[in-house]
Amino acid sequence: MIIVRKHPTDNKMKVCSVEGTKEAIEKALKMVREKFPLKRYPEVTLEEVHFTPPISPFSLIPDHLYLKLVEGINNDTILSCLVAPNHLFMQQPTHPSFPSLNVLTNCMNGCYNDCQSPMLPNPIAPNTVCAAYSVDGWYRAMVLSSDPETEMSYVKFLDYGGFAYVENSKLRQIRGDFMLLPFQAAEGILANIRSKNDGTWPEEAYNVVADITKGAIIYTQVADYTEDGVPLVLCYVVVGPTSIIFLNQHLVDKGFAEWVAMVEDVPIPCSSTDATQQQESDTITTKPETAAVQA
Repeated sequence: MIIVRKHPTDNKMKVCSVEGTKEAIEKALKMVREKFPLKRYPEVTLEEVHFTPPISPFSLIPDHLYLKLVEGINNDTILSCLVAPNHLFMQQPTHPSFPSLNVLTNCMNGCYNDCQSPMLPNPIAPNTVCAAYSVDGWYRAMVLSSDPETEMSYVKFLDYGGFAYVENSKLRQIRGDFMLLPFQAAEGILANIRSKNDGTWPEEAYNVVADITKGAIIYTQVADYTEDGVPLVLCYVVVGPTSIIFLNQHLVDKGFAEWVAMVEDVPIPCSSTDATQQQESDTITTKPETAAVQA
């Protein structure tokens, strides 16, 4: 098995991991060398490398709190938020922690509906994890930026996905016991495709993805990463007992997207503040039990 993994220290590089018996590994390396001749690709040395685990700087948010997609396997996922046809947030319903999400949401609503719950101190620092009110409930969120003049903050929802502008008065300090459950939403960009319309997508493309993925299990594979560390994924939607749709290919077949070969050619959607602000009311659904799909 040959797996391309994220480089532990350099986001611009990748590590090719070959797994199997000694004979199988030698055969695989020979095939790689035939594909990348040394004279033409001198940088592909095929040398065995060992990495010392890097010493991470102190973070207020431990890494184990993020429920990440696992490399080298099919991750059983469901769509929780559709930011763009190629920009998804997914939950893992088979993970042992998933059933506790509804319990957490109910507890947070009971706690923060009390107007006496403490607000965030000003100025609000970026990457602050808090409780944010949206639509009709309280959700765990991370503040990406805050504007003291408008008293608004731009947040990412950590359990259902999506982004929104929220009034600072609707942000609260989060209790320690509400941080025990891993953040359930994993972000992903569909690998090797891009919109045919300069990064914009027609409404029909949103509807196609929403209809195909509604209530369906998605086998999600990590193919690569963006320079910001967001997984580039291959999504296979189970639409029947013997039927699977390759979502990346499906968007190309429908004429909404085109194939690209390089990671650098794939724009990350919703980098525009204005585009996000226009869609903020659709970021999550009104009920935490329902998948948060933007359509």
